Amino acid sequence: MKVSLNWIKEYVDVEMPPDDLSHLLTMTGLEVEGLKAVGQGLDDIIVAKIMKVAPHPNADRLSVCTVDTGRERIEVVCGATNVAEGALAPLVLAGGKLPDGTRMKESRIRGEISRGMLLSEDELGLTDDHSGIMILAPDLTPGASFSSALSFPDWVFDIGITPNRPDCANVIGIAREIAAVTGKSLRKPDIELEESGPAIEDLTSITILDPDGCPRYVAGIIQDVELGSSPFWMRYRLYQSGIRSISNLVDVSNYVMLEMGQPLHAFDYDRLRENRIVVRRADKGETFTTLDGETRRLNHENLMICDGERAVALAGIMGGLNSEIFAVTRNVLVESAFFDPVTIRRGSKNLGISTEASYRFERGADIGGATSALKRAVSLVYRLAGGKVARGIIDNYPKTLIPPVIHFRKDKTNRILGTSISKNVMKGYFEALEMEVHDVNGNELKVIPPSFRVDIKREVDLIEEVARLYGFDKIPLTYPSVRPSEEGDAPEIKVRDRIRSIMIGLGFSEIITYSFISPDCADMLGAEENSDLRLFTSLMNPLTVDQSVLRTSLIPGLMTTVKTNMLHEGRGLRLFEWGKTFIRKEGDQQPIEKIYLAAIMTGLCQEKSWHDDERHCDFYDIKGAVEGLLKALGLVGVHFQRENAFPGLDPEVSSGIYCSDRLIGQVGKVDSSVIEAYDLKNERAYLFELDVEALLTLLSVTREFHPFPKFPAVFRDMSLLVERRIESAKIIEIIRKEGGELLESVQIFDLYEGEKIDPSEKAIAFRISYRSAHETLEGEKINSLHESIMDKIRHETGGRLREG
Repeated sequence: MKVSLNWIKEYVDVEMPPDDLSHLLTMTGLEVEGLKAVGQGLDDIIVAKIMKVAPHPNADRLSVCTVDTGRERIEVVCGATNVAEGALAPLVLAGGKLPDGTRMKESRIRGEISRGMLLSEDELGLTDDHSGIMILAPDLTPGASFSSALSFPDWVFDIGITPNRPDCANVIGIAREIAAVTGKSLRKPDIELEESGPAIEDLTSITILDPDGCPRYVAGIIQDVELGSSPFWMRYRLYQSGIRSISNLVDVSNYVMLEMGQPLHAFDYDRLRENRIVVRRADKGETFTTLDGETRRLNHENLMICDGERAVALAGIMGGLNSEIFAVTRNVLVESAFFDPVTIRRGSKNLGISTEASYRFERGADIGGATSALKRAVSLVYRLAGGKVARGIIDNYPKTLIPPVIHFRKDKTNRILGTSISKNVMKGYFEALEMEVHDVNGNELKVIPPSFRVDIKREVDLIEEVARLYGFDKIPLTYPSVRPSEEGDAPEIKVRDRIRSIMIGLGFSEIITYSFISPDCADMLGAEENSDLRLFTSLMNPLTVDQSVLRTSLIPGLMTTVKTNMLHEGRGLRLFEWGKTFIRKEGDQQPIEKIYLAAIMTGLCQEKSWHDDERHCDFYDIKGAVEGLLKALGLVGVHFQRENAFPGLDPEVSSGIYCSDRLIGQVGKVDSSVIEAYDLKNERAYLFELDVEALLTLLSVTREFHPFPKFPAVFRDMSLLVERRIESAKIIEIIRKEGGELLESVQIFDLYEGEKIDPSEKAIAFRISYRSAHETLEGEKINSLHESIMDKIRHETGGRLREG
């Protein structure tokens, strides 16, 4: 929010330099993101009075003005159409400098000498108005310094307002913060109303059909107004705040919004067909043309302001073309309402509209300030546009706000902050912020926050207010007393850190994705109707449909990340994620949370080089990554069993990961239907997912030390012919079982399927290592053991040794 320092000074005395005020605001939680000087370079500008206006003898569009500079009268040639005898205007004399640094010279313009220049607001760098010269207040003295007369230079603060502090999205809110911190008094604008019109009840009525969406609606009416331009002080403040001046009636609503934080809207009363207001939900498919000329299609989430026959405004967002203020407007109905933040946020997001009004309503306007804001606006309209103010206002308030009553403890506050602030000082902080405070005892206070502090709901919120006003930079630095655990980190943390280190060593990069996904993800993975992947936990207030449920698997996050990288020409990806999944169980209020590790691999595993061809990753690469990880973790007895019951994986290229006959995960190629669902353009991807909690139960807490072997190993190769349906894991299981304690390791070093053997068979070659911890193994003993293994393989699988 951008705000003028001179405007702030109307409500609180500020004696410190702008830089110091910037630091003070930042330390109270209102971060000043920018500070700009306005009205510098005005030292040579004076106030001049136009004494005479004569037409230029040689130019139809120019005038020769005789002006009083306070010391003498000079002639100035001017092209503005609004010059008038008796008016006061800013003047730069010949020899003086303009704000942009240009030095003014005496010149002859179409034959007439001009000894100076009457200036517009744009030329002074104050607003963008260049339609004519700037007309000053009639009570100024000719020859007076322009900058002194109008309190320049001014400073404009650009303040970042956090979403939880809508009370500071206005000038009075910022002034209140300054007053509370500095101990100054806060001055609020005077509201003077002369109600000379008819009773408002005879002119209009308000009906609220959706009290949840609109808990309060206040309206006032001004008759016989005169539309015109706003005075400089209002246009200047609006301009420096980033709002364009339109007319006095429209500017008043914007001015009060910036001043008090309450968005307002002015309707042309005569264009309201039934001269009344009805607040309702939009009908599905209803269309409405907003002030920007766009026709918008609505749904039931949109809240509408109607005149009894038709919609005239999108509540809290934007008015309609059919009731806007225009040149012949004479009677005005001013709206000051409170709209439900969630309703406005959804309606604004649904239509893709963000306005100054919706920005404030989404964060929470002041429901208790609607009446005072309306009266302020009506008084300004009467002051600037004349007319007659209708007697009274209409205040429809069906859902009265009940403020929270908070019990606050001094000792708890000092304990948390590490301070020793007295209860009376804390009480003074709350009162400076306009909270209602009552003493309970020597330690406790009963605090009722004002309606504009929608962020104050609990004792901890009040503790934060004490910290802010005391000064974060004044709180003494204390280090927490931490007693290290005798047991060290929890096993889960140790395993997590170890897994991260191993995965990074294997060339994978860690990602962290949202825990919220779309319910369509189960369909994209091809999950069956009774699959756990469909047991979603829905969010009560999701930001979007794509993030409306808690994830039941890490795979959708991996796939989405791959897609994002593919769109940015990312290739050769190796990604992993450690995180929770949430499975809803019938009858349980809370979902079952489980920790998983998932990884995915796509693209090239090996780039083309002078000594090697390029190679795309395949099933064995991802399987090798799983084996490398589990081996590094010290897990023994791991084997893979071909299965096709895993959603999202190709049933022909997928396996279950087992340890001690317990399923701990899955690995395989991502199914082509999933690739298509994520629009990955025939990309091949391979992934695995591991149940971390199952891993924890299988891993040993302490790692065992295995001494170096004392006796040599004996190696034997075994090349077998077996039926294709026989899995290598079955043969390895037989070898391990028959080999007993002498068998050290078994590895596959060759696989052949081709023309040289029967098409129904495959050739698998194993290298077996035998070793004894107590003696050197003799050849005869090994041969006997090797032969018994072969007999067992022949008996259970029908396999035989391959000849040749």
